Amino acid sequence: MNIKNTITELKERLQSYLSQIEFPCLEYTPYIVEVGALTIGTDETGRVITQNKYFPMQFSENAVKTILSMTFKDCFDEIVTPKVYGKREWYSEQIERLKFTISEFEKLDK
Repeated sequence: MNIKNTITELKERLQSYLSQIEFPCLEYTPYIVEVGALTIGTDETGRVITQNKYFPMQFSENAVKTILSMTFKDCFDEIVTPKVYGKREWYSEQIERLKFTISEFEKLDK
């Protein structure tokens, strides 16, 4: 792993995330749903799936209600309860994680 490249990639993602919350706006699909370390999305047929994406799918309140009625399990067959975030809240948490990760990688790069 090249630390300099990783730091550059993380900084680029940080800027992309900052731009996601830079301008407040009214959205019809303002919610992001996480299940464990993954987010919820849909496949090409509209079926609900878990995924690992930098920019997760956002859902309406009605879609969130439907998602929350589903059962999700981890690799140990344990039920995982979905967490619902507003777009700004989710990206803000990711931004803080990225800032911390970047600072730790920069310490390793010295």
